[in-house]
This record gives sequence, C-alpha cells and structure tokens, in this order.
Amino acid sequence: MTVRRATHLDITSLMVLMNEFRKFYKQESNPEEVESFLNDRINKEDSVIFVAVLEDQLLGYTQLFPSFSTIKLEEIWILNDLFVSEQFRGLGVASQLLTSVLEFSKATHRQQVWLLTGNDNKKAQQLYHKIGFNNTKFKHYVFNF
Repeated sequence: MTVRRATHLDITSLMVLMNEFRKFYKQESNPEEVESFLNDRINKEDSVIFVAVLEDQLLGYTQLFPSFSTIKLEEIWILNDLFVSEQFRGLGVASQLLTSVLEFSKATHRQQVWLLTGNDNKKAQQLYHKIGFNNTKFKHYVFNF
C-alpha cells in the first residue's frame, strides 16, 4: 500500500469513497455534487487530499484544509475527512494516512493538525490517541443556515 496526493485521475474512485464518508455521517448520496466539490478542491488547490492505494484501488483518503490559529499565532492544517472503505478497515490504512498527514504537516511547517470526529466514533478516537492526538479543553460548536 502506498499513500500519495490525489490527482484528477483519482476523482472517479475518490467520489465513491467521499460518498461513503458522507453516508457514514448521515448525509444524502449526491455523486454529482461530490464530483464537483472534488474537482474544485483539486483545481483550486485549496485543500490537500491524500489517498491510500493498493494495486490501483483506492482504499481510503484524507483531506486537509489550511487554516490559522490566533492563539498559537501559527499556520495549521485542519484534517476534515479521514475515511477507509469498510472492507479495508483494520489493515492499518487509517494509520498510514495519518502518518502521511503528520509528515506533510512537518514538511509544510505547520505546527498543529486539528481534527474532529463523531462523539460515538470510538474506534477513530482510539486511533487518534494512539498516534498522539490529544483532546483539547475547547468544545466544538457549529451554526447551520
């Protein structure tokens, strides 16, 4: 298995994974909008998408968005998505994707990687702690329109 940055050639396979990710978080399937979103991210280069690949098959992906921390006065990455297709879970794919994210973050001189996951996603939480992510003293809020 290798982890590399996604390209336009990955969009069709990546659409399937992102749609599965969205369904996991109770969102409706919408392949056309997912395709448009992915094309925008790759064309505009406003996010970084890594894919885990084995024999030309995408096993999982992660997506980073650049941001800033006023508290730390630093540039950071926000890890917005981390998803591994169900049939490939338990094989270390998520760990390898996270390792690539952390290496990339160091190489791009970002001092932190922020992420969030569902309160009930205990497996992901265990993995994040194992790799070295820490809970923060902040509570996350969102306002939806």
